[in-house]
Amino acid sequence: MLTLASKLKRDDGLKGSRTSATASDSTRRVSVRDRLLVKEVAELEANLPCTCKVHFPDPNKLHCFQLTVTPDEGYYQGGKFQFETEVPDAYNMVFLAPLENF
Repeated sequence: MLTLASKLKRDDGLKGSRTSATASDSTRRVSVRDRLLVKEVAELEANLPCTCKVHFPDPNKLHCFQLTVTPDEGYYQGGKFQFETEVPDAYNMVFLAPLENF
């Protein structure tokens, strides 16, 4: 995660000094989804309950992560539930109809 955040900072510093090499420009581009996820992952980690843990197998791919939930009370106490999540490219750009219309 720090790797992508530092990449975003570096990209912001390079905006004024663009080179004509399109191949190197394409490797430095960061999607809108990833820019949003940098902020939202930081908020997620700050507010995540102690019974939940988030893991990023590849720190450069914030859109792919694993969530592990280990309830400490109730019927599922002692259980361990793992979820793999992949955020689509169209994240936060696709309008979803309100549920009341269905």
